[in-house]
Amino acid sequence: MSGRKYFLRLLPAAAFLLFLPFQATLSAEPVEGTMSADTINYNVNTKKISAVGNVIIKREGAILWGDKGEGSTETSEFTLQGNVKGTFPAEKAELTADKVKWTGSKSAENDGIAEAFGKVHLTRGTNEKIDADYVLWELGTKNYTARGNVDAKTENNILIANEAGQTKDKFWGKKVKRYEDIRQKLVVSADSVNGTTVNEQISELVAVGKVVMDFVDKEGLKSMVTGDKGVYSKTKATFVMSGNAKAVRSDGKTVSADSIIMHEDTNDIEAIGNSKITFITNDKKSN
Repeated sequence: MSGRKYFLRLLPAAAFLLFLPFQATLSAEPVEGTMSADTINYNVNTKKISAVGNVIIKREGAILWGDKGEGSTETSEFTLQGNVKGTFPAEKAELTADKVKWTGSKSAENDGIAEAFGKVHLTRGTNEKIDADYVLWELGTKNYTARGNVDAKTENNILIANEAGQTKDKFWGKKVKRYEDIRQKLVVSADSVNGTTVNEQISELVAVGKVVMDFVDKEGLKSMVTGDKGVYSKTKATFVMSGNAKAVRSDGKTVSADSIIMHEDTNDIEAIGNSKITFITNDKKSN
């Protein structure tokens, strides 16, 4: 009969062989994967699959575990929920979350997508970790987007924000509480931050809205610079703060102006427009 639906039900300790196709090119070979669980239901017409109890999905060395799962063997999209964890040996990565949606199809840009929801903890390599309420990770790359209570750390960088992300060597953040380059001793907070890194060190950085930049110069003096917009260039060795700019150094000097340029190499400060400098003198009275 044409309207009849066919279901395949596998009972406890069941395993099901999946052929997950590459969707990027018609000539790509299917990728073999497996799903195992206590119970698996498979609709042979819709190619949809659901599983309950000790669900495990394996694909090209990557493994995801969860309490229950569902997806499609036709689209290569699978969702696991409940105590989800995953290992990605090729990426030297591990992932835990309340829920993970895994798109296994490869493309020219990545090896698939992992979207994680709820108490997400992602580690990549030996020095990188990302904690957030939501993380989208492009497998096979360093690219990610994170939202909600983002706390991302590498060996040299710390990023705490409401939203953040990375695409190749570019990074960005919104409602940034702290972005720190540990080696360059630079700390920034702002409504938004975006920039470029080279070998995990800031090359260019633009911060906008309620900007606060803390840094330590080559003489070991700490400075705090505030304003509406801040721009850092490693090539030019300058910090440029514009809009209600103010710089306070730990030696007691305070500079305010429309714009302030701080030269990293020489420690010179340029104040441009409505500029004012305040400094403390230590006068000694002679007897």
